[in-house]
Amino acid sequence: MKLDFYKQKNSILLSIFYLTALILGIINLRDFGIHIEEKFHRLNGHYWLNYIAEQFGLVDLQRITEIKINSISDYTLSPVSHYNKWGIVLDLPTAFIEILFNLKDISNIYYVKHFLSFIIFLISSYFFFKILDKRFDNFYINFLGLFLYVSSPRILGDSFLYKDVLFLSFFTISLYFFLEAINKLSIRNLIYFSLFNALAINLRIFAIFIPFFFIFILLIKNFYSNIFLENYKKLILYIFSLTIFTYIFWPYLWENPLQKFIELFSSLDYLIKLKILYFNQYIPNEFLPNTYIINWIIISSPIFQIIFFLFGFLFYSIRFFKRFVNIKDKLIYNDLWRSKKEEKDFIFFLLLISFFFIFIFFNATLYNGWRLVYFLNIFVIYFGIYFLYISLKYFRKNLLTKNCIGFVIFLAVSYNIYSLISYHPFQSVYFNSFISERLKNSFEGDYHGISSKHFFLKISKIDKREVIKVAVASHTPLQRGLEGVPPVLRKKFEIVGQEYHSADYIYKNNISEVNSKLNKKYEVPKNFSKIYELKINKTKIYEVYKLNS
Repeated sequence: MKLDFYKQKNSILLSIFYLTALILGIINLRDFGIHIEEKFHRLNGHYWLNYIAEQFGLVDLQRITEIKINSISDYTLSPVSHYNKWGIVLDLPTAFIEILFNLKDISNIYYVKHFLSFIIFLISSYFFFKILDKRFDNFYINFLGLFLYVSSPRILGDSFLYKDVLFLSFFTISLYFFLEAINKLSIRNLIYFSLFNALAINLRIFAIFIPFFFIFILLIKNFYSNIFLENYKKLILYIFSLTIFTYIFWPYLWENPLQKFIELFSSLDYLIKLKILYFNQYIPNEFLPNTYIINWIIISSPIFQIIFFLFGFLFYSIRFFKRFVNIKDKLIYNDLWRSKKEEKDFIFFLLLISFFFIFIFFNATLYNGWRLVYFLNIFVIYFGIYFLYISLKYFRKNLLTKNCIGFVIFLAVSYNIYSLISYHPFQSVYFNSFISERLKNSFEGDYHGISSKHFFLKISKIDKREVIKVAVASHTPLQRGLEGVPPVLRKKFEIVGQEYHSADYIYKNNISEVNSKLNKKYEVPKNFSKIYELKINKTKIYEVYKLNS
């Protein structure tokens, strides 16, 4: 009876959490700006919807999508054929919703996608909670892990905007079924695992490594058994279902699938030629140091998450190597973990180490901070929770120490909440207190260009003229920001690109390409003066320059 009471109480707490998160998400949805590549993804969705309509003879749908493609395409986008390699997990459904509900206003179209992306992120958080719940028998510690997952500022901010967090979401769900399949090699677990793994692959080809890790861990776990012989039918079904799901969800592979997949896989080491602002130096991204990801995680994740992780990863590493060196005559692999719960620790440890080696070996394309590897946050939080769980278990009889740990947890929660509120709606440019003001502005800033919406709203308040001409001293297309403001305000503005001589105001966001030493065309003319600079917690977001009277 007592156990049922606690389960009921915990379920109520989870329900309150998700209801609160959903309400706050809906309330704040339109506070966020429009990503510079939103139009690309909209075009991508209609392109593939048109392709599918053509393949299945849906003439009316094909005609509608052709009209959409022609109306979307403009000078800010490359030819549509350039995009046909990309995944369509969310692009395709939102294109269909746009047609189904006859959405006209462009901001409504974009914000529908933002909402769906956020919902998927929330769903994935529940699967992460389930991962923790099956490892650590402490609801409140697991709940803390859930909170940290949802409240990491950069990730929460990007959950409304772009596919990086979408990949994190499907990676998390596929990892849950990965662990379930490792624990019980059932057809159900393998089908679900292959389904969500395929969705993750569709977003990032990098997820193709997950099945290899799955097979490898099965081999380690059952080194002296005949699991592959006994379950070969299930494993064949898993490989087959993964192949089929990947093929179905990726129309680009429908013609010459093997050749095109190899082409896509080889793109892991394809380097987009960019100069990245990194510690106040402009470094070509092919020469970025191997510590690039690590440093970005340290400076742009909540401080307590990093501290918890470092202790947890250190503790587990010591435990792992102690057990490893004690293996004697033969490899008794199961001594590396002594329960199904400890087995999960080993898997997380192996995956984290392996992913870093893969990034280095394949010289993976990296830029714009660590958004391409947001999924690593799962491992940061997991080992952080591991540290807290072990600490509470070790000091369970020491009331003072337990209270101190509880106080630190309270500080961690408070810090995350403060960070979310203070940076809103620019959580995607969050930096923690590890670095000074000077260093905060020595890295890439608003590379998404989401602040351009705030710029238009700001100018509309200070300038009441019927027509206002604006230019941009960066590669950020202001059209995206203008599409995010109410329709009545869009009519006030005329965008003139880099034709500064025609402009009343100039927008400049803090990204490397705007440096005049790198690109003269982004140099603000001397007849313009800075009238406004948006800074949040000493992090520069954007600047406004006005033509001198």
